[in-house]
Amino acid sequence: MALALEAQREQEGMIAPRSIRTAAVKSLLDLLSGYECDLQSQGCVRKHIHNTVTRIRRIVKETRWRSTGDVRPNSFVEWRATLVCSAKTKKEYQISFCAFLNWLVRTEQILTNPLARIDTVETRGRQVRPSRSFSEDELRRLWQVAGKRQLAYQVMLYTGQRKSEVRALVWGDLHLEEAKPFALFRDGTMKDKDKRAVPLRPEIAESLRAMRPVDFNPTQKVFWFCWPTYDLLRGDLKRAGIEHKDSLGRVVHFHSFRKTWQTMGVRYGINQRAAQEVLGHSDANLTAKAYTDVPALALHDEIAKLPWISTDGAIAQHSAQNSGVSSPAVSLTDILRQLQLLAQATGTDGLVHQMASTGTLGQIVEMAARVGIEPTTK
Repeated sequence: MALALEAQREQEGMIAPRSIRTAAVKSLLDLLSGYECDLQSQGCVRKHIHNTVTRIRRIVKETRWRSTGDVRPNSFVEWRATLVCSAKTKKEYQISFCAFLNWLVRTEQILTNPLARIDTVETRGRQVRPSRSFSEDELRRLWQVAGKRQLAYQVMLYTGQRKSEVRALVWGDLHLEEAKPFALFRDGTMKDKDKRAVPLRPEIAESLRAMRPVDFNPTQKVFWFCWPTYDLLRGDLKRAGIEHKDSLGRVVHFHSFRKTWQTMGVRYGINQRAAQEVLGHSDANLTAKAYTDVPALALHDEIAKLPWISTDGAIAQHSAQNSGVSSPAVSLTDILRQLQLLAQATGTDGLVHQMASTGTLGQIVEMAARVGIEPTTK
């Protein structure tokens, strides 16, 4: 009789469903344990789970929220105002807690997300550590002082992948005996959860073969004994005479290798679609992505356009002249696209400096001359 009466009251909206009433008397930390277990069961990356749970625990502790009924938009906004950190970090705290609340909604433990209508912190133009790319001379000097870490740096640079993705490589991911060697980055190690085959330059493949043990274990990490930590990178930068932060406040760190790949790719003419494929970037241009035959793009030829930077200062570059391929026709649209991509890669503030210091300005003038546009003499 009591169960029937309870069901009738729930149906008529007089009382909340039992699952919600049960959750209301539990502590938020107990509910968080269930959320953590669910993230683990979904196969989420361990670091992501740790960071998410740590952020939520801090919010619960500092706001003194004990149950779901304590969560209020105004108290969250007041707590967020006390944070002394970057705009990006503040946004991450809110995203993590909202994800937790949305999970409680989906599992029918609360009716609605009480923080759903709070705007996130604007992060555009408020980066604490804007990064820059390396110059080719800086890379040469870094190779000279890096020792056993040199190859790890070179793999990050010439594959264009993230630090964590390169660090996760195992010997079974490297196909070094192929006519065109490549590294297979597994979906479980990638930020976008999509596996990616990235061509390896012959110089990289040769160095990896030389480092690979004769009786190697396919599941052993490639750089298990020589992986550069952040402190080691900072030390290598100092020995190489590379400023960690330049006059514009931009810094170099591990992500700078990826940014350098993109910047050099623009400078040396890597196909935009090929660059998108290697970097794993999404693009609003759905037609180009959906109707382009990626295997036919000849990614090895595209990546070969990047210069090989050696420790002795010599720079070897694949060119149309030595490959027997004629230079492609260039239009005004091509020139403007090169300028646009360079601005995106270096930032508008550093565009003029980048063009002057790297010779890109001369390349643009050269391209213009090929379509009959002469530079002004004024």
